[in-house]
Amino acid sequence: MTSLNARVRRRALRALALVGAFGAVAFSAACVFYRTEVRAVERPTADAPTFIKSPLKAHLKDGSIVVFRNGATVTRESLTGEGRRYTLQNTTSRVYDRVPMDSVVGVETFENKVNAAPTVAASIAGAALGAVAAAVLAVAIFGSCPTVYADTGATGELQAEGFSYSIAPLMEQRDVDPLRVRADSTGRVRLELRNEALETHYINHIELLAVRHATGARIVPDQSGRPVLVSGFADIDSATDRAGRDVRSTLQSRDGSLYATDPRIMRDARLGDLDDWIDVHVGELPAGDSVAVVLRLRNSLLNTVLLYNGMLGGRDAADWLHEGLGHFGTTAEMALWNRRTMGLRATVDGVSRTDVVHGATARLGDVGPIAFRDVALVLPRSAVNARTARIRLAFVADNWRIDEVRVAGTVSRPAVTTLAVERVVVPTPAVGTAPVLDTAAVSAIAAADTRYLETRPSQRMVLEFARDHRSAREASPSADSTTTYMIAWQGWYREWIRGDWLANPTRTEPFKPGDAAVLTALRRWSERKDSFEREFYASRIPVR
Repeated sequence: MTSLNARVRRRALRALALVGAFGAVAFSAACVFYRTEVRAVERPTADAPTFIKSPLKAHLKDGSIVVFRNGATVTRESLTGEGRRYTLQNTTSRVYDRVPMDSVVGVETFENKVNAAPTVAASIAGAALGAVAAAVLAVAIFGSCPTVYADTGATGELQAEGFSYSIAPLMEQRDVDPLRVRADSTGRVRLELRNEALETHYINHIELLAVRHATGARIVPDQSGRPVLVSGFADIDSATDRAGRDVRSTLQSRDGSLYATDPRIMRDARLGDLDDWIDVHVGELPAGDSVAVVLRLRNSLLNTVLLYNGMLGGRDAADWLHEGLGHFGTTAEMALWNRRTMGLRATVDGVSRTDVVHGATARLGDVGPIAFRDVALVLPRSAVNARTARIRLAFVADNWRIDEVRVAGTVSRPAVTTLAVERVVVPTPAVGTAPVLDTAAVSAIAAADTRYLETRPSQRMVLEFARDHRSAREASPSADSTTTYMIAWQGWYREWIRGDWLANPTRTEPFKPGDAAVLTALRRWSERKDSFEREFYASRIPVR
């Protein structure tokens, strides 16, 4: 059976320095594909009407969609233009040229030039939002990219979030996340994939990586996403942050006691000096030429403030996402700035930071604010068989919440088994009540190619992976071995620009990547982080 609540679409890929592609996005109320030409972006003041040139879909609180194929004019009170409204009950449209802003959940761009030969499994306008209460949508600020949960048959346990901050096709990326799941007695692993945010997700590929290993070792992805086997952990002798605090007790175990930047460092941040850091010293390392800094961490909401109030804070945000980030040059500038400024960087004292051959600096990109990720940053030692190491972890102030830091002295590459998605089950399809098999979804995520699975807010589906024959043979494994599973997934997403953001923009000038934008976000984050965290995590979109 083809998909009842997800769409598959094709788009041509280009080989670019960034993983990604220009493409075509399905207009959800009709099985037609479009692509828009690039145009200049107007940026008026906050009080003046703003014309958005990009084609828009406005998602309303009643579950209907108004499509402005030729763009729309935005004021504090309304969206106006040549619109067509589609309801849940009827896919035929009617003219609808004015949308009150207080009825808008969010808007997203779509493509507006006919393409040849795309494929669509199904097309249902706004079905996902029909089951979500307007009161929930009115305050929803939660954004998480796709999330996966252990399929326990109950509420499920959060496992990972994928390709965070990949907000445009040219920013598409692949993530590898360790999972805390076991195969069942038949050797199968099941995960529940969810869209819990006001976002449209475009998922290119999903597979499972399985590694059998000794129980005393750990399997985690390294900074490049490749699985590594780490062991020979050394005790941390000291851990001191930039403020001079002893943070060893906070970081020595995964106990929910999280590292956050000292408020003094946040207050003193300035242009050219935005960083916090933690200096870690370890001794009694086993023989070897490298170390692995094994972290359990997630992002704070600083990046989210930068996205919501900075990048998407102006009425030009739709054009910036659709047209600006459709240019390789603009996207490359964003990517280079992000790599230079954001994320987390690790260095070993005594190793020249210019020694790129031996990977003197390891960088971890931002992973998102929802799910903790276990990851290893592999670095050279200051000398072969050096027994001690001094490691600095540097990052923009308060960008991370770190639960644990450990240092391993033995690092190797394990044998990895790849398990494909064999079945996708939609528990509550848009039509009917019985679960359905979604063969189109299986095809869409089978490989990193031109096919994408598109999901909307409140959708969920269960992914059933191919049997892990080794685990099936070892249903009662010995105490000295175990299997670690990791999800490898690739894609990008469109953030819905909330109606309130359009009505009350936080910027009137074009967004410019740089220290000034980060510093502005840091000031906003410092002023309201407690209330913003409560609002953010409480507004997760319920799934059906």
